[in-house]
Amino acid sequence: MSALLPVLKQVFTNPIVIGTAVVVILYMNFCSYVANYRKKPVKSKKKARTASSRPSAGSSGQSDGQPSSDTQETQESGVSADDENPDSQQ
Repeated sequence: MSALLPVLKQVFTNPIVIGTAVVVILYMNFCSYVANYRKKPVKSKKKARTASSRPSAGSSGQSDGQPSSDTQETQESGVSADDENPDSQQ
């Protein structure tokens, strides 16, 4: 047992072993990053509306021209109302 400690000390202080350990740890961190990577949601750019392209007050359900609260929530979360309901036709 006493002869084992000097050998382990020489192995762990060897620059090749230290360099190999660093490279393996960096490689494993990179692999876990790639495996767990999530793309950020794409923020859709809203077109500037003109006075002629605004929907009428009867079709939107509000007469003051303000977006509904669920539209505001989806805009803040980065998901448009079109993304939530793909069956809707415009």
